[in-house]
Amino acid sequence: GKCMKKLMPVALCAALCACGETRVVDLNDTRDVATMQNVMELEYRDWTNAAEKMTKSMIDSGAFTRVKNPVIAIADVENDTMQRFDTDILVKKIRTTLVNSGTAQVTTGFQNKKKTEIGYVPVTAEMKSAQIDALGASAASVKANGIAAVEYERDAAEDETTHQVRATRGNDEYDASTIAKKGTLVAPNLSLSGKMLQRNMKLKSGWFSNVDTRVEYYLQLTLTDVNTGLSVWEDEQPIVKEGDHAPTW
Repeated sequence: GKCMKKLMPVALCAALCACGETRVVDLNDTRDVATMQNVMELEYRDWTNAAEKMTKSMIDSGAFTRVKNPVIAIADVENDTMQRFDTDILVKKIRTTLVNSGTAQVTTGFQNKKKTEIGYVPVTAEMKSAQIDALGASAASVKANGIAAVEYERDAAEDETTHQVRATRGNDEYDASTIAKKGTLVAPNLSLSGKMLQRNMKLKSGWFSNVDTRVEYYLQLTLTDVNTGLSVWEDEQPIVKEGDHAPTW
């Protein structure tokens, strides 16, 4: 009765106090650098340091002085590690520095990406079952609706707005003078591509060391002159971490 009612607020307070503490991490605070070495995954400081080194290497190589009005297209940067992350974590830091410093420009309108979409195809009575199967549609769907949903890939830009604006040409709802004219898109003369690799090793632990796992990451980037197809800059940044039975995914 009354005792239980008195105990309820106390129990609630205790439960709330037992919850884990949440804090905002200052990414510029270097006091935890040594501790972060025990984190086997790639983290903020790893990306920042690698991006700074690669950007400096790229600029110091003279690649941007050898190519007039450098415009970079971001090609594939493959993640071949055991971790799931978007490689833009690294690439975005590099391109931000290059663009904001006026060193180079990055095209977001060049269609060098692939986008998967779904289209609908009418299925005629003359179509054979093999053709229907090739469309990837189930027999039940075709029979019920007379259409087949088809997945297909098309060329796409990082920012589709560049091409969507041009698709409004001839639309009376828009002032024609405000629509981008033909022949105004700038093609890239450089392409940035790369790969991220991971190598795991087991170490022999000693009496005074609990370290038994070593993980090596290799961040590789290449800058290619698209007019010649020749590489004008390349770099690799290794990141090595060691820890005790620490997972790397």
